[in-house]
Amino acid sequence: MLVDLHIHTNVSSRCSSVTPQQLVERSRELGLDAVCVTEHSTGVGAQVNYEYALEQGFKVFRGMEVYTELGDMLAFGWLDRVKYYLFPFTELRKEVEERDGIIIPAHPCRGISDARHRYRHTLDEELAQAIVAIETHNGAVTRKSNDQAERLRKKYGLFGTGGSDAHHVSHIGRSLTVFEESIGDERELIEALRGGRYRAIYGDELFGGTDL
Repeated sequence: MLVDLHIHTNVSSRCSSVTPQQLVERSRELGLDAVCVTEHSTGVGAQVNYEYALEQGFKVFRGMEVYTELGDMLAFGWLDRVKYYLFPFTELRKEVEERDGIIIPAHPCRGISDARHRYRHTLDEELAQAIVAIETHNGAVTRKSNDQAERLRKKYGLFGTGGSDAHHVSHIGRSLTVFEESIGDERELIEALRGGRYRAIYGDELFGGTDL
């Protein structure tokens, strides 16, 4: 099952120009089986896209990207509006774990100048204890940053996910997660992410050198 696990739309992410219609049309054009909408700090956009896609017969999973002092986190299983711009990781972990959800650090090695993406050779101890996977293939950062995330994944024995981090329709599918089994809903997605029967890939491995 081919899934883009990290997409923003213009419903709730001001930095994105992707509409729900474009999301479904482009994902189908690429042959994706599903996508996950992960708006910044709110689940509203994910819900809107989920409902629109349901009408179109396409699968959208709902998630959220949350800014914390330990980095940007993809949260699955908790969709409440985040109270603060920089949400304490301890509180995020509590909210997600209470709902039996999962947290995956997004683009953990994105930029050394950003304090929230300072990881190079080690992960914060609290973060390492709270996760089973990190995003190793992000379509919006350099391959060098992704390669370092892959090294962290191996060092800590984690699983790796892929998502485009799309903010424009042409970016959808740049990085993907290939699941070995079919996933029907978000509960199954969370269990699949814990189980590790998946791998992260770049879109050009499937689509060639075309402009995604």
